[in-house]
Amino acid sequence: MQIQIQAERRGFLKRTAFYGLLVLSAAGLGFAQSSNTPQTNEPLRRELLKMEEEDQRYRKEAQEIDNATFAPEEKKKRREALMEKQAETDGRNMKRLTEIIEQYGWPGKSLVGKDGSLTAFLIVQHGGLEDQKKYFPLLKEAVGKGEAEPAHAAYLEDRILMLEGKKQIYGTQLRRDEATQKLELWPVEDEEHLDARRATLGLEPIAEYLKRFGLEYKARPHPDEFQLHYDI
Repeated sequence: MQIQIQAERRGFLKRTAFYGLLVLSAAGLGFAQSSNTPQTNEPLRRELLKMEEEDQRYRKEAQEIDNATFAPEEKKKRREALMEKQAETDGRNMKRLTEIIEQYGWPGKSLVGKDGSLTAFLIVQHGGLEDQKKYFPLLKEAVGKGEAEPAHAAYLEDRILMLEGKKQIYGTQLRRDEATQKLELWPVEDEEHLDARRATLGLEPIAEYLKRFGLEYKARPHPDEFQLHYDI
């Protein structure tokens, strides 16, 4: 039984890494694609932007499937096929980013521009939990130095909490209900003050954020139901 539970949890982590935010891009986060500075490492920046294209490729295709009129089971089948392809790409991107970090440290704005720094965040955000926890402190440090956006750290912190089965803080993460195949907001800690926390990062109110995914925001009246319904 324990083996089965562990296998189900691995599958859950794999799905949420793909579905947490189907298309998490510069436009989706509300950040401008950045200009360069004289200190920018242009070859490295261009390499990262190419990696971003790969990061988004199958996620964009998955979004197209969501918007199509396929039956739920057909949508699930097609998403899972894309998930396998994206997992291979994510692994390659994470391996290369690890090499970059070992050589340069966290690739911040002054090194690779805002858009290159965004790509570094996206790759970690879509990596495995171990890598996310390993590089989260580096991202936080970069934020403190003005080398990364505060919202990037918020997204990654929420992702880590979600993958650990805990409530998120900033309301950035969604999950797909296995029964309905619909996206929904992952449970949030201290939901009453969620919009206030989001505002400190320059993020829009949660209701506006969820509208981008075709969702209507409704505060959870009984947060304890999370443990009953989602315990893995």
